Amino acid sequence: MLEFVLNFFEYIKRNTFLDIIFPQTCIICGKLYRNYVCKECKEKLNKYKKIGIIDNKKLIMDKLNIHNINFKQKYFFIYGKKIYWEKMIYYFDYKGIIRKIILQYKFGGKPYISNFFANEILKNKKVYEILKLYDIIIPVPMDKIKKKKRGYNQTELISEIIAKTGIIFNGNNVLKKIKFTKTQSTLKEKERKDNIKDAYLVVEKEKVKNKKVILFDDIFTTGATANEISKILKEAGAKEILVLVIAKD
Repeated sequence: MLEFVLNFFEYIKRNTFLDIIFPQTCIICGKLYRNYVCKECKEKLNKYKKIGIIDNKKLIMDKLNIHNINFKQKYFFIYGKKIYWEKMIYYFDYKGIIRKIILQYKFGGKPYISNFFANEILKNKKVYEILKLYDIIIPVPMDKIKKKKRGYNQTELISEIIAKTGIIFNGNNVLKKIKFTKTQSTLKEKERKDNIKDAYLVVEKEKVKNKKVILFDDIFTTGATANEISKILKEAGAKEILVLVIAKD
C-alpha cells in the first residue's frame, strides 16, 4: 500500500491533469507508469526482443539483435513451392510476457496497447529507414462478425499509427476478408493453409499496382495467412511485399 501511494504522488509530479484523471499504468504489472511499460517489466520484456529481418530474395538473415535461425530450411518447408513475400521483419519471440501482452491486446479489450507496439516498431532507426522505402501499409483484415465482437481490429490500429507518421500511406480499406474462417491458432499447419484459401480480396487494386507494400500482422506462426495475402497482392500488381509482424512463433 505504501509503495502504491509513493508511486501515485510521483505520478502526480510528472503528469498533466488529464493523465491524473485517466492514469496510465504499466500494461504488464499494472503499476502507475507513464510510458506503458515500467522499468522493471521492460527488463523482463527485453529477453524476448529479437528484432530481425528475413530476406527471402537473398536467402540471408540480417541480425539487428543476437538471434540465430535456420530460416532457409524452416520457411521453404512451410511454403513448399513458393514464397510470395520478399522480406519479413519481426520484433519479439512469441512467448512469455510478450505472448501475454499480445493476447491481452487481441482478446482482453485493451486497444490502447496498440500505442506501445507501434512505438516499439517505429523507434528502431534501422527498421524505420526500411519502412520509409515502401508506399503503403495494409493490415490483415478481420471478418465483420469477429471485428464486431472484439470491437476493433488489432492490426488495423497499429498500422494506422504507423501511417500517421507520414512515412507511408494508410491502406486499411484496400484488402477485405470475404470468407468466415476458423481461428488459425486452433488448426494444424495444412489445415491453416486450406482455412484461409480464397478468404481475402483486394478491393482497391489501383492502390497496390506497382507499389511496394507492407503487410502488417500481429503474429507469424506457419506464415499461411501472410503468404496467402501476399499471393493475391502480387496478383493485383504489387511490386514487392514486406511482412511486418510484432512477434514470430
